[in-house]
Amino acid sequence: MKKIGKIVYAVPFAIFGLFHFISGPAMTGIVPSYIPFPIFWVYATGLALIAASVSVITGIKTYLATILLAVLLGIFVILVHLPGAAAGNQASTIALLKDVSLLGAALLVAGTSKD
Repeated sequence: MKKIGKIVYAVPFAIFGLFHFISGPAMTGIVPSYIPFPIFWVYATGLALIAASVSVITGIKTYLATILLAVLLGIFVILVHLPGAAAGNQASTIALLKDVSLLGAALLVAGTSKD
């Protein structure tokens, strides 16, 4: 069950990461305007999501990967979702809650990893 749970948790991150490469230019609007080089950050984020997914599935450097994933999700919450949620945007609020949940799960996976 534990391995299946890790796979079920990790696969969506790989898919999200692929979306960053497939739709990179369209995703630059999500990057806050005060952050330079938005396309770089879209692709870097996509790579980070794929790397975290591979790490969780393979069990290689899972602790480090999931801690870094939790940090990345925390950055999304604060810089991307919180401003919209604070302005009353329902989609931003949903995305914020989703990423907080995924952040918590990343910390749980980190806490159970053996590396």
